[in-house]
Amino acid sequence: MAVYSIAKEQNAVAFSREIPPVLEIESGDTVTFYTGDVAYERLSKGESVEAIGLANFNRVTGPVHVKGAMPGDALRIEILDVQVVRAWSVWLPEFGGLGHQTNAIRVMETPLRDGRAYIGKISVPIRPMIGCIGVAPAEGEGSTFMPAYPFGGNMDLRENEPGTTLYMPVFVPGANLAMGDLHAAMGTQEPTWVSLEAAGSATLRISLVKNMALPFPRLHRGNETFFIGMAEQYEDAHKLALDQAYEHLVNVRGMEPFEAYAYISATCDMRLGGPATTIVMAVLPDF
Repeated sequence: MAVYSIAKEQNAVAFSREIPPVLEIESGDTVTFYTGDVAYERLSKGESVEAIGLANFNRVTGPVHVKGAMPGDALRIEILDVQVVRAWSVWLPEFGGLGHQTNAIRVMETPLRDGRAYIGKISVPIRPMIGCIGVAPAEGEGSTFMPAYPFGGNMDLRENEPGTTLYMPVFVPGANLAMGDLHAAMGTQEPTWVSLEAAGSATLRISLVKNMALPFPRLHRGNETFFIGMAEQYEDAHKLALDQAYEHLVNVRGMEPFEAYAYISATCDMRLGGPATTIVMAVLPDF
């Protein structure tokens, strides 16, 4: 299988079938996507968010055309490695969970050293992950900022880190996969809407799974599968996630309906993604 890399300059600010691919690959090829942080650097030098443009904070590298991918298929994306080389923390007035606690923009380049990020006199472990990843929608274009969509986008899932396999539904021929918004560290659900935003690279092995129709992206990590529901309301996202877990147990694993219900009752964990969209994940252990 071939190995490729894509420079950070080969990027886009949306997901769309109209954006020409920068690379065409075969199923099973490995691609390293390099990402930048120029928007945060500009902000640190005094430029306004308006002058920079919100879309530029979440530029995605790509897109990549996967040969043979067609609507109704899925991409199996193994996250092999994520490396970060520079990180920032940004505090914006009236933005995110603590935006009301400041009246001025504050930007901090966060030193990275020996596997840790240094915040003043303390340090936290670096745990790099992918904030934004998606494919082209069937029609129109999708934001890389908000909301997130059934085709991905700015999902900010803490679990999208090395060792995780992400399954993405395909909506257009070739899929047009793109990714960006790397984080050096992030709390679950990105509580302040800003993590330790980072420049770096992500290495993905991308394979095609024919006739795997998914309503939303899906994750597998260790011995757990994460069924994702997205909706405007929490209750609806919760139900969508649980319905997928139930249907998987009944239709794929062959369990009787009541047994599937009982297994979910006994073992299923519910977790949150986001915050660009209400995302709920039903997490089932394998058996």
